[in-house]
Amino acid sequence: MRLPRLHAASGEMLHLDLMRFVASAGIVLHHSHEFFAPAAERAALGETTGGMALFVDLFFVISGYVIAYVYHGRVGSSGGYGLFLQRRVGRLVPLHWATLLVAIGIWGAFAAAGIAGRHAPSFNPLCIADTAFLLHSFVDCGNGIMFNGVTWSISAEMVMYLAFPAIALLGAQSPRALALAGAASLAAVAAYALVRQGGFDATQWTHVHPLLRAAPSFMIGSAFYYGRAVIARLPAPQPILALAAVALVWCMMAGAPELLDLALVYVVAVSAVAADLQGKPSAFVRRTSPLGQLTYSIYMWHGLFILLLMNALGDKFLHAGLYAMLAIALVCYVAIFVASYFSFFYLETPARRWVDGLDFRRPADLVRKVLSFAIGREAASRRPPGVT
Repeated sequence: MRLPRLHAASGEMLHLDLMRFVASAGIVLHHSHEFFAPAAERAALGETTGGMALFVDLFFVISGYVIAYVYHGRVGSSGGYGLFLQRRVGRLVPLHWATLLVAIGIWGAFAAAGIAGRHAPSFNPLCIADTAFLLHSFVDCGNGIMFNGVTWSISAEMVMYLAFPAIALLGAQSPRALALAGAASLAAVAAYALVRQGGFDATQWTHVHPLLRAAPSFMIGSAFYYGRAVIARLPAPQPILALAAVALVWCMMAGAPELLDLALVYVVAVSAVAADLQGKPSAFVRRTSPLGQLTYSIYMWHGLFILLLMNALGDKFLHAGLYAMLAIALVCYVAIFVASYFSFFYLETPARRWVDGLDFRRPADLVRKVLSFAIGREAASRRPPGVT
């Protein structure tokens, strides 16, 4: 059996694809590197390196650009808007539901064994439904702990999709107005964070409400698309991208103020956009950019593997030292990559095509297709005797 090869979704966004993969790898490291330190040092380490969580904000910026790139001019009618939302649901929800079911199983097993601890999420059916339907970034339920913690950003992302027609309309009329709106919302949220948390050094951007955190970056990313004629003139974008990416990682790891990290996120994003607009990607970018296809898979699966292998097995059960934990981490990272690869090709892609193929304008065909999926094609097509 020959395994399918990864290919970049578009030859026009290779630098952005590579940055998406870098961001997903950064999130994996962010959620796992604490297990390389002694338990007594983890809280301090988390405070120093908490800025790594802003890789999610890089996702928001890139998402704003990509959504505008793909769907601009296609959401101006109710039918186009409905098709847009259908395709976004097909892209995000099947894997979200799959990982939610796996997470419920894992935490259920922990609870049955009496080892769930105080960090266990609520099994209240209403809270599970709240998460399943991606309401949990703005509708609180239970103890606030999620089965798969990273899904808060997927919930916030769906709200941005709901608002996208308004963003697209503003961007089409005036790219400058959209950029100013994004910058103004960013300044307002940052000012709120500064006042609430007592100064620049104390500002924790990651403590901002999910929707307030997502909106400015998504709007600014969309503004990059509508203002791409100006961005394309940015000189030497590839060296700027390389330097900004290195500076971003260093600042995140060194405990720099998170607003500085956020500023570097925007520099990375705009330089990646400029590099793509100017073309001529390097051989390294061409070869590695297809990994960007696995970004969502890695993001959604990694926490569950870290929970099982590094947290439960390595830390809690084996009390692994540094070298043993490094070996477990290597196994964990490989497992995340392999699971993400198969998830992309054999779960997400077929599910997305199935959802995209649903025709909500024909209720009878829609019901037939859903029944065919639920009970099998042969059983759904079988008619009782005498029925025509």
